[in-house]
Amino acid sequence: MTLEVQAAESTTGARPDDPVALYRTMLMARSINELLKVRKTQGKFPFYIGCGGHESMAAVVAAVDPQDWLSLYYRDLAAWLQRTGDIYGPLREAYSRTTGPMCAGRNMPSHYSSRRHRILPTFSEVAALAPFAGGVAFSLKRRESREIVVFTTGDGGVATNDFNVLFRQVSVHRLPVLMIIEDNGWAITTESSIQWAGSLVEWARAAGVYAEEVDGTNAIPVFEATARLAEYVRSGQGPALMHLKLGLLDPHSSSTDIYSYRKKEEVEFTKATKDPVANYGRWLVEHGYLQQEDLERLRREVRAELQQAEEQVLQEPEPTPERVLQHVIYVPQWQENTPRGAKRPTTMLGAINEALAELAQRDPGFFVYGQDVGSPKGGVFGATASLVTHFPGRAISSPLNEQLIVGIAAGAAMADGRARCAEIQFVDYHQSATQTIRLAARISYQNFGDWRVPLLIRTKSGSGGGGPISSSAAGGGAFGHSNAGEQWFTNVPGMITLCPATPFDAKGLLLEAARSQSPIVFLERGRLYRSEPPKDRHGRPIEVIAQYWQVPEGYYTLPIGKARRLRLGEGALRVAIVSWGTMVLEACIAASSVIERYGGAIEIVDLRTLMPFDEEALRAAVREANRVVVVTEEPDLTSFARHVHSWIVEHCFYDLDATPRLISALPAPAAPYNEPEETAYYPSASTIERCLEELLVE
Repeated sequence: MTLEVQAAESTTGARPDDPVALYRTMLMARSINELLKVRKTQGKFPFYIGCGGHESMAAVVAAVDPQDWLSLYYRDLAAWLQRTGDIYGPLREAYSRTTGPMCAGRNMPSHYSSRRHRILPTFSEVAALAPFAGGVAFSLKRRESREIVVFTTGDGGVATNDFNVLFRQVSVHRLPVLMIIEDNGWAITTESSIQWAGSLVEWARAAGVYAEEVDGTNAIPVFEATARLAEYVRSGQGPALMHLKLGLLDPHSSSTDIYSYRKKEEVEFTKATKDPVANYGRWLVEHGYLQQEDLERLRREVRAELQQAEEQVLQEPEPTPERVLQHVIYVPQWQENTPRGAKRPTTMLGAINEALAELAQRDPGFFVYGQDVGSPKGGVFGATASLVTHFPGRAISSPLNEQLIVGIAAGAAMADGRARCAEIQFVDYHQSATQTIRLAARISYQNFGDWRVPLLIRTKSGSGGGGPISSSAAGGGAFGHSNAGEQWFTNVPGMITLCPATPFDAKGLLLEAARSQSPIVFLERGRLYRSEPPKDRHGRPIEVIAQYWQVPEGYYTLPIGKARRLRLGEGALRVAIVSWGTMVLEACIAASSVIERYGGAIEIVDLRTLMPFDEEALRAAVREANRVVVVTEEPDLTSFARHVHSWIVEHCFYDLDATPRLISALPAPAAPYNEPEETAYYPSASTIERCLEELLVE
């Protein structure tokens, strides 16, 4: 059953400011669409996806304010034209010209995007922009802005996890979002009837979201409904959903034969009755805005303008291979700053609390969003306790959905241009947010630097809690709480991955991470949250690293992409150990024991930044030591550590006197719950010590 729902003022009589100009925009969208379909068939470019039947989306954009944000669907050419007036852009992107305003020719056609015009970047992954759109709206609501977000997707998009994340974002937080479902009856070759059950309007209303079903085959009902719903959202009454019923006049894309899955009679009926350009043209004539002959005159004018635009675009430059690595990643340029605050002993958890409080003090818009982070305890680990106490409203508890969490922080970061922090309780749980995280890292590359995503993701990673595996009780983390996690992020282009080993580094790196314009994953090893400095076999703190438990008050930063080199012992350097996180402490314990028995010096290279890692420091350490061990908490199953090991072999081969060693966790799921098996699963100081002894006698 279809439920017709109307607002109290359903007959507003709203009209476009210039009805004829709106028609011309729709006509231009249709003309561009027909031209690009022909050019694709002629082999001028490899792909095109049409907008035929969706031109009434121009009326949607005409009905909202110019400063409102748009999150567009790949059939929204008319919406692009209505917002920007740019007929060159779609041609430039189809022909892959560097002048393209959406992605400088780097992405497929129809991926609408413009920071200047507040059009969020379209993804090929259907509805994948939805969680980001919710994040933008979250920022708008926090700023008490009257701006709204218009999010559009097709009927297939409704079935995605991404759209359902957006729906939960807007319904739980009452965000200023108008969701428009452009239902043309087909999701590629599958009818929309299998994308959801029952009525979308009833479904939305059951969750407290106002909804209407609207005829999208004529621009006037679309304009009226959009104006009404936009005002509803803008007035603070909550989100709204428009189920826009359309007809698809084209095949799904240039790769699809329309008659291979649709009956000829159905296609002909759709073209005869559901063509919004033809329907609106008739309406204009019937209401005296135009004469019949004006329709043909406008078609001729549009085609002539389009021909001239295409001729110009064909003269514009195409991309060159030299730019292929531009706009992948933005590592902040570090400026030397000496900590001025008094030092005092602090745990890593304390250092993280201090860093988050510093960020909140310096940026009134900064927040941490995640499961339980707004509780009096400050999350399950207490990392946001200082925010909860001293900066009310900056640690915000979320629904239990990691994709929702990341989307809120990522979208808000895009809107604000400043770091916004998502907390994922355990790194294992990030996997439901994988697509959103990877897309956040891709956005700047895809759009050739037009959009930036200064997203900060903090997450507990690695084995249990309490300190180094060698010096505290194990057991208790078990499956779902114990993965190291670096292997999931270091292979994502555009993503920065940090993993500090000491409180001093945790605070300085976290503060610097907030300056990044690329997404950062900040891995917080659970064993290091409350750990003390590592001790040698006599129970004495190992001073070379223990000093980094003394953390200055106030603000200071440490460089991203620079390793810390820790030298234990005296004399010739015998071995270099490359590690990060908890394994740095294990390596220090092992090195102190080996040096006591054999003498000499051992260097621990604490990468701190895993990607992009410090190649210069790594090369220098290997060149001096001639022997190297890489130590990780990961299983050696295409791990990040194996990448580092391979890099050493490739780039430092002639500096090596022995085969580089790799010490890793066992090749099993992380990690058994009981103490004996968990202790056996992870490397420890004794594991590293045995390896060092073997290397020294080779």
